Amino acid sequence: MERFKIFYRSLFFLVLFISSCNQNPELYKTEFTETESKKYAKQFMKGLHGVYYQGSPEEHFQIQEASILDTTFSDPHREMGASRVKRGINTETMKKYKKAVSLDPESWQGYRGYLYLYFYRDYDNAIKDFNELDTLTPNFVDYPQSENIDFMRGISYMMKKEYPKAQDYFKKFFAHETKSGDLNYIESRAFMYYGITYYETGEFNKAMEKFELGIKYNNNADLMYWKAKTLKALDHNPLEIKNALETSKELLAQGYNSRRPYVEEFYQTYIEDIDDLLKSI
Repeated sequence: MERFKIFYRSLFFLVLFISSCNQNPELYKTEFTETESKKYAKQFMKGLHGVYYQGSPEEHFQIQEASILDTTFSDPHREMGASRVKRGINTETMKKYKKAVSLDPESWQGYRGYLYLYFYRDYDNAIKDFNELDTLTPNFVDYPQSENIDFMRGISYMMKKEYPKAQDYFKKFFAHETKSGDLNYIESRAFMYYGITYYETGEFNKAMEKFELGIKYNNNADLMYWKAKTLKALDHNPLEIKNALETSKELLAQGYNSRRPYVEEFYQTYIEDIDDLLKSI
């Protein structure tokens, strides 16, 4: 009896296997035209709307399939790079971005420059990418990762301590952004960085102008801290300096300061900075 069960079970699976082999081959199509491949690759990338976006195994499978379907498509390589930079897999990140840039420099060279600047603090390569992107898009201000390219070049030169060059780019940034005549849309750190370039060259009155202008439009702990530092450098009344620092401390406690996910912000203010300056008055 047991033998008959095994026989019929084996026969059932054999019939099932044979019938599956006779299915319409279109259902198992593995080769596509160039047009189809490009279409399906884009469909794979458009499907990345889950909770984890580039991070889950399923989403990685989709991205890999898209890159195989269309080897000229830059987006999969950029997405694979994005998931790796968030995990700190530095070497793999830049390999993926290098491929994305080689396929579509106008779309991704500025993004790579953004990574060099904020994640790797490689200011020379950041400037190189920004300059090369600028050559590709003449008479146009690029916004990689939604940031003004001149602003990021200004930061790069500021961090290289090349303050006059940084000031030139910050000046270009403000000129472009204020064409509408409204400074409300400019974030606080732009005023802070511009002011810092003057503070570092000993031009304290010019630095104060930038900090005060930023404070006019932003309640920000960083700006108040740098105002206090500048007041001290200008030998102002200790009580005035203390009041500025107390305001900075209150704003910091409320979360009104510059910060970013994954990495530390340039010149990010901490409570220890405020306390140290208070002690020095």
